[in-house]
Amino acid sequence: MHTLERSNKHFHRIVLAVFFSLGFVLLAVSFIRLQISNKAMYQRQSRNNSIRAESLYPVRGLIRDKTGRILVDTRAQFSAAVIPVSITAQSLRRACEILGLDTVSVQKKIKNGVGFRPVIIDRDISQEQLVAIEENRIDLPGIITLEVPKRFYADNVNSPHIFGTIGEVNKAEQIINPIYEAGDLVGKSGIEKKYDLDLRGTKGVRYLRVDASGKTLGAYDESQNISPVHGNDIYLHLDYSMQQFAESLLVDYRGALVAIDVRDGGIIAMASKPDYDPRLLSGKIDPEIWKRLIEDENHPLYSRAIQSAYPPGSTYKIVAAIAALQEKIITPQWEATCNGSFRLGRKTIRCWNPNGHGTLDLYGAIKNSCNVYFYKLGLKIGLDFWSKYSKMLGFGSKTGIDLPNENSGLVPTREFFDRVYGKNGWTRGNLANLAIGQGELLVTPLQLAQFAMILANKGVYYTPHMVEKMYDFSARAFVNFPKEVNYVKGISKDVYDVVREGMHRVVNGGTGWLGRVPGIDMAGKTGTAQNPHGEPHAWFMAFAPYESPEVAISVIVENAGGGGAIAAPIARKFLEKYFYGKLIARPVVKKDKSGSAQDSLLFPIPNDSLQPMQLFLPDEGTE
Repeated sequence: MHTLERSNKHFHRIVLAVFFSLGFVLLAVSFIRLQISNKAMYQRQSRNNSIRAESLYPVRGLIRDKTGRILVDTRAQFSAAVIPVSITAQSLRRACEILGLDTVSVQKKIKNGVGFRPVIIDRDISQEQLVAIEENRIDLPGIITLEVPKRFYADNVNSPHIFGTIGEVNKAEQIINPIYEAGDLVGKSGIEKKYDLDLRGTKGVRYLRVDASGKTLGAYDESQNISPVHGNDIYLHLDYSMQQFAESLLVDYRGALVAIDVRDGGIIAMASKPDYDPRLLSGKIDPEIWKRLIEDENHPLYSRAIQSAYPPGSTYKIVAAIAALQEKIITPQWEATCNGSFRLGRKTIRCWNPNGHGTLDLYGAIKNSCNVYFYKLGLKIGLDFWSKYSKMLGFGSKTGIDLPNENSGLVPTREFFDRVYGKNGWTRGNLANLAIGQGELLVTPLQLAQFAMILANKGVYYTPHMVEKMYDFSARAFVNFPKEVNYVKGISKDVYDVVREGMHRVVNGGTGWLGRVPGIDMAGKTGTAQNPHGEPHAWFMAFAPYESPEVAISVIVENAGGGGAIAAPIARKFLEKYFYGKLIARPVVKKDKSGSAQDSLLFPIPNDSLQPMQLFLPDEGTE
């Protein structure tokens, strides 16, 4: 019995010894984890309670023209922000009173904020508001001010459709680019959006000691601070003096002008009117101003150069001519007679010249932009060939320019018409209309300028681009952007020679005579596009010089009438500035009661540097 009791006591002592031993082991392991393994984590948590990491915003990269002129700069602005862990209801109400903000809206904005990470509640605050916050800092725990970059535009710089805007990042943009943090400013349109990752730079950080209320007590370990990296500077291909001139030519119109360097695809100018002052959308945006811009029936926020698509009118007759020649449907000598109208079934289709053009071959039809000739030619070509060559020549597709929101236009096909009108529900009239650039066909001014580049280079063209190079502040070096060369395959040089010669005649006595630059041999094509919402749109495209092309241009003026009378002179003025640095000619155009341009003489301003000028009068007037 005693032996059994002694055995039980011994067993109990062993159990207790094991239990206490395990307890000490667990305590030791926990101590090691706390003091050694997780030391960094707990130190970080402790530091976060007394140290605030403050973001240092980099200088956003500048936008310059090819000469280095600064077009879009960056200046400092101040924003008010909340430190979520330190904010009090009373402090928030007082801050909203100073800033003129709705407390409920601000509370919604900061509800997901955590710790010491600032949440910006108001941007571009006034000097008075800044002083009020700083003077009452003791009574405003959790409210701080931050210095944040703001876009600044040099004097006489406009071009909002090129530069674009910046604004606060939204959730969708954060999903696409996880590097974006709440409150970041990112590109929303134009160059600012396309090159945002290059322009934005890299944020830095500095650490500050704070008390329980979030009040700054001073710097922490400055060796741990990280300096921000300046965003890359962007250099455009264009010389801004040409861009300003292009915009001045359209100031009284709704329309666009696009000029491209045919040797590399660089944009020389891209103007769209009406537009708006980019300063209105820099920094804090006035809701009333934004509402006015959105509701403006002239759509100033819209870039007509790349976002608007129009029927191209008679400029598109060149596509029909190329298709017919390449497929050997006609020769350049094929003739058709124009009596001023064309009967198609029960419908009479009229030429722009009611008196008719008589009998013309292809050269004469292009020169005089004869509708009847191309009605008949379109019926011979057929929809499939017409669509095929339209797409070969870049229509119906985006050009790939380095700007967002480009419109691809529309090239109708057999499948398109079957879908819209039903199987066999469309007629030969649809095709005749397409051959003269009317109907469902839609192109952008940029696409037409690219087409002029293709014609200038006989099938070789470059992807249009705004940006030429950038300066990388990390590498301390320039980065040149490669030029993307493209080739139109399946069209012979002989075909290009024929249509180019026709376009050469257009500006030398044809419908585009008002677009001719004295002393510069060139080629062009006019267009007058009917539309159901008012007067016709005026078109003109051209390239120059004829033998060694440098520039291709397209101009559209909405609801302005004839392309030869309105758009061609605008293009001529731009090309005069491009080649000579000043305007050198002033055609004197008399107009009849209907507003159509009539024959007139061309009086050049004397200029000894010009080649002797020949006087080309139009055969029929202007289209």
